[in-house]
Amino acid sequence: MKWIACVAVMIGVCCKTSPPPARGDIYWFKDEHGVVHMSNVPVDERFRFKEREKASKVFYGKSGKNYDKLIHKVARAEGLDVDLLRAVVKTESNYNPDAVSKKGAAGLMQLMPETAREMGLADPFHPAQNLVAGARHLRRLIDKYQGQLVLALSAYNAGEKAVDRYKGIPPFPETRDYVERVLKAYGKASNEREALRREVRKEGL
Repeated sequence: MKWIACVAVMIGVCCKTSPPPARGDIYWFKDEHGVVHMSNVPVDERFRFKEREKASKVFYGKSGKNYDKLIHKVARAEGLDVDLLRAVVKTESNYNPDAVSKKGAAGLMQLMPETAREMGLADPFHPAQNLVAGARHLRRLIDKYQGQLVLALSAYNAGEKAVDRYKGIPPFPETRDYVERVLKAYGKASNEREALRREVRKEGL
């Protein structure tokens, strides 16, 4: 009998930076061919609870600096500005891979269960997997709204249906505050980067 684990197909960065499993319940089911499928995200109605996975220390820690290389790799792979991706992570979870919101959003990029399933995310508490899924989701939203970052960020926070219904930023205080905080973090990072470039040019390096 063959045993397989249901895992998302992620880009190479995930394979190169695989920390030990995070946390979550383990679900399983046996298909018609006798193959057993196991996952901590029961995306198929046939999954049944098996056991609670033991929590383990996340490899990356919770410092933004610890995620810098990973964020650069994922941003480059998804065609995103690294400062933008960093700003979203900072605003969403403050670099806490175990963060869970009251609404059930989880991980570094605070993905809702439905979005996690759509992005093929197997473990929302796995830093690299969560970051890849979140970045891919953000990239899709930016493309959908033709580069209008404010709309993409609004959709990331409130959902695409809300943005489409109001034909712009939804009149939700939480969403408006979210967009403002992301843009502020993004602008600060961009300003710091530009200041560094000016200093380098001044010194002739």
